[in-house]
Amino acid sequence: MGSLVETLVSDYKRHGGSLRNMAFWAIANYRFGRWADQLPPGLRAVGGKVYGAVSFFIEATSGIILYRETQVGKDFHLVHAGNIKIHPQTVIGDRVGIMHDVTLGTTPDGCGVPTIGDDVFIGAGARILGSVKIGDRARIAANSLVISDVPPDTTAIGVPAKILRYTGRPVGDSSAPAQALPAPSR
Repeated sequence: MGSLVETLVSDYKRHGGSLRNMAFWAIANYRFGRWADQLPPGLRAVGGKVYGAVSFFIEATSGIILYRETQVGKDFHLVHAGNIKIHPQTVIGDRVGIMHDVTLGTTPDGCGVPTIGDDVFIGAGARILGSVKIGDRARIAANSLVISDVPPDTTAIGVPAKILRYTGRPVGDSSAPAQALPAPSR
C-alpha cells in the first residue's frame, strides 16, 4: 500500500496538484485497479467493483478510458484531460506524455495494438493504430495518424504520418528544405 500512496502522490504533483484535474483521477483509478488486482479473491472482487464504478464516472465526465490491464511505465502524464482512449493491451513506456483527444488502439480489422517507448510525446488529436512501435524519444505531431513504426528520435507528422528527423527533413530526403518543428512542451 505504501508504494501505491507514493506513486499517487507523485502522479498528483505531476498533474498540477489539483483534485479537480480529471487526468489525475484517471491515473489514480488506473493505479487503484492494478493494486486491487493483487488482493485476495474476496477483496479483489470489491476492489474491482469500486474500480469499475469510478472508471464509468471518469469516462462519463472526461472521456478518458485507461484500463487497468494496460501496461504503463513510471511518470506517465496525461497532459490535458479529455477524450483519451487507450486499448487495454497497449504498452506504454516511462515518462510518456499524452495530450487530449488521443487514441491508442487497434486497426479496423483488430490486428495488434501500439507499443510506446520511453520519453515519447503524443500531440493532441493523434491516432496511433495497430501493431505499431513508437521508438524512444519520438514525437507524434498533433492530429497525425500513425499506422507504421516510428523510429527513435524522430517526429511523425501527417495523415498518414511521415517520419521526420529532428532536423525537419523527411527520412531519406536530403533535398527537402528543413522545416523547423517546435519542441513540444510537457
